[in-house]
Amino acid sequence: RSPPPSPLFPLPLASLVSISPPSISIIITSPVPSDQMPGTTPDSLLGKVVGFVSLCCVIPVFALSLPLSFMFGSPSCWGFGDKYRPSFAYVWSKFMTETVMGVRLKLVGTRVLYKEGKCVYLSNHRAWADFFIDVYITEGRAFILSRYLVVYVFPLFAVPAIWVGAVFAFQRNKPGAHEALNQQLDAHLKTHTDFSGFVLYPEGTRNIKPTALPLKRGLLKYTWSRQLDVQVIMAADKEHVLSQKRASASWGVEVPVGYSEVINSKAFAGNFEGFLVEVQRVWDLEWERVYGARQRGERLRTHHPKVQLVEYTGGKVVLMLSTVGLTLAAGLILAGAVAGFARG
Repeated sequence: RSPPPSPLFPLPLASLVSISPPSISIIITSPVPSDQMPGTTPDSLLGKVVGFVSLCCVIPVFALSLPLSFMFGSPSCWGFGDKYRPSFAYVWSKFMTETVMGVRLKLVGTRVLYKEGKCVYLSNHRAWADFFIDVYITEGRAFILSRYLVVYVFPLFAVPAIWVGAVFAFQRNKPGAHEALNQQLDAHLKTHTDFSGFVLYPEGTRNIKPTALPLKRGLLKYTWSRQLDVQVIMAADKEHVLSQKRASASWGVEVPVGYSEVINSKAFAGNFEGFLVEVQRVWDLEWERVYGARQRGERLRTHHPKVQLVEYTGGKVVLMLSTVGLTLAAGLILAGAVAGFARG
């Protein structure tokens, strides 16, 4: 049965040298046709048109998603009498995932998010939807790494998100910048204590194929050198939610999510290659487990990541009020301009 229409949209929103150990093979799974996946637009001409129009509707909301989440997100950020409130990252990611896109997360297995220490969460990079879905399934505890391009494309989202630490922006493929990047990551983790780790896309690029790409060494070596724990978090079908590569968006997509066993980097002290082999092994197993859940006919239960409460500083309150104020002012100016144009 088709999902109900979105409450916000009238349309049915239907580094870095690769390693591939010879003893480890990538597991191949057969993709399920998109018209059999709940919430996705069908692979037809009409479906592609609807998906593209839906994408055009979503992009402005995505660009303003941070202030909009402050205004309309749940749980609310506005409890001024409370010292601890939901983190900006959690409120924003839940708003985009559930309210705007109507995503229905389904948990594969019984393992949950690891929260016992600093951790790097390895995720599959599929589309724009990764950024809010992956922050949400880490409960807003992990920041995301993004190229500086996001600042120019979505400044009203990116600038405040960078300021609070939810986004770590970097320049890609800058020669000789590996150690500088590592030091910047160290400083980011030390400064922004609301985050216990970050989301890393070890394939190094968006991949919408049914098979995984070889993993990149760069930031995995950083993870190993800092003795950070590792957990693979695999989420299938994110490219059907919001994807610039497919030029499509869909509302109400069902996304299976799986959390792997935890890899302790300290157990591989002095043995980076052994660490890589273990990461590849766990990655392959989690890929097959999540992407094969439907083929195995598993019954998956609904998953709602738990809220993370953080201390609100004066700076965070000022940021929240200023971004909301600017958004409202811009909306009033735009409305006035449209009204004036309509009157001739």
